[in-house]
Amino acid sequence: MLDAGDSCHQRAASVWQELLQTETKLVMTDYVRLECWSLIQRRLGIGAAEDFLRNILPVCELHPVGEAGFALLAGQIVLANRRQLSLVDLSSFDCMRREGLRRAFAFDAHFDKQGFITPENPRWRSTGNPD
Repeated sequence: MLDAGDSCHQRAASVWQELLQTETKLVMTDYVRLECWSLIQRRLGIGAAEDFLRNILPVCELHPVGEAGFALLAGQIVLANRRQLSLVDLSSFDCMRREGLRRAFAFDAHFDKQGFITPENPRWRSTGNPD
């Protein structure tokens, strides 16, 4: 959303405005926060990281993963024996399931494969109560 050169930028910016206007509950794990900050700072610079800090984080409910969460997620990766699984993605899947959330503001096929609805899914707008 912050990267105007990204292929998903237009759609992400539009969906973000939609989410803010409908006062949708926005949830993020501390793992996602850290990954976002790192990527934004490295790819877009400190100005964009500051934008993330001032304009995006304050509207998101932060869910800490914690030690027990890390152990659970790491164990899932070991059991699945899949390199392409990310602890950050797994933290999101786990949090979303615990919170009963169905929609993910993500442009990542892993969310679709886990049964979540992303903005690229035609069901995004037809899910009724935004979550």
